[in-house]
Amino acid sequence: MGERSIVHLNIVGFKAAVAAAKDKALRGRPFVIAGATGGRSLALDCSPEAIKEGVTPGMALAVAERRVKDLTVLSPDIPAYETMNKELERVASVYAPVWENDRAGNLYLDITGTTGLFGSPCDCSSRIMREILDSAELRPAAAVACNKLVSKVATRTIRPTGLIQIQNGTEAEFMCHQDIRILPGMGPGLLRTAAITGIREIGEVAALSATEALAIFGKQGLLLRSMAQGIDGSRVEERNGDKRITGQADFDEDIVDETAIRGAIEALAENGGLTMRRDKLGATNINIVVMYADGMKAEGREKLKRPCVLDKDIAAIAEKIFNKAAVRRVRIRSLGLCLEGLTPLDYEPDLFEVDTETANRKLQEAVDTIQNRYGIEKISRGLVLAARLKPSSMPVLSLGVLPKAKLQQTEDTAASMPPKAMQGGKRLLSAGVIEYAH
Repeated sequence: MGERSIVHLNIVGFKAAVAAAKDKALRGRPFVIAGATGGRSLALDCSPEAIKEGVTPGMALAVAERRVKDLTVLSPDIPAYETMNKELERVASVYAPVWENDRAGNLYLDITGTTGLFGSPCDCSSRIMREILDSAELRPAAAVACNKLVSKVATRTIRPTGLIQIQNGTEAEFMCHQDIRILPGMGPGLLRTAAITGIREIGEVAALSATEALAIFGKQGLLLRSMAQGIDGSRVEERNGDKRITGQADFDEDIVDETAIRGAIEALAENGGLTMRRDKLGATNINIVVMYADGMKAEGREKLKRPCVLDKDIAAIAEKIFNKAAVRRVRIRSLGLCLEGLTPLDYEPDLFEVDTETANRKLQEAVDTIQNRYGIEKISRGLVLAARLKPSSMPVLSLGVLPKAKLQQTEDTAASMPPKAMQGGKRLLSAGVIEYAH
């Protein structure tokens, strides 16, 4: 009973698989998912047929089109990905009390202790795969092991589809002769180091002494050595439908303008924060996703010691994460914000609470009252007006928790009014009008 049973489900080429499930005419045809068309655009995902023709994710779209005649190019279908993730999460919730979804085709289920309900871990995994095939028309690769790391490596040995179980106590033996390239965390730099030193198998890293691991791989050496031995103490994080709020904002054109980017972050923070506070919740994890014009993506995350509640705090942390994550000098197409680790708020008076914190909270409550009664577009920070979002842009919601009001309504309403009308119909909260105290 003390042995853990972790199932890793890997849907290879998630975006392409969703597209083929949605449009059966794509099956058997080479196609790619690309964020844009043009010389700098990249293939974000590829169908199995395109891969057979030599196209790979990350390849320049122009090169892919030269390799495959009449290659079909599709735009990302974010609503379809969200719908599919909801279905996968529904299936996961049936079989596992705790599960985790990275929303890109990887799910971890902790099925420890469910043998009496669903049979052995292998039988349970088979049932999960069958239900995903029946309900979502996807064929994942699945692996059962005692931890997340080993199960992830195992799916990489059998994908695109299949089922494998690594018996408890055989993790090191299983990992020993696997290709070093499938060890999680081995990026291009570490792989170059491994190639120079002649390391080709995971077992060779596991056999290093602590001194050797540090000498070869630097500060990451000890962690890599531990991972190569199949050691992983991380737990499946509980991520279910009521514990995440996400939104996405698309710009009307690819931009690098700092003010517009900050405005989009403010708009996302306002939308997410309002919904979060309606349920009297605070966020302890804030994620930012940056989608570049060439289709590449950058992500950043910050875990907080105390729940973040106010719009100004959410926006400030999100902007800090953005500045760390968005290091490429490439135009930006869209931004995404995700609030996770939602915990109930406790507004009991704090004897040591700073007066400015009380003032900020009261101001936020007043803003929430107006937005809840008259609509989120009726009062906003002035910086939101600079976001220049698409007229059709609105938060792309996971789990249906954010309001479906268009973010662009704020900009369109203000832009179409003369100054006097705008002042009469919309109050602005900005540094020049009402500044949130720090």
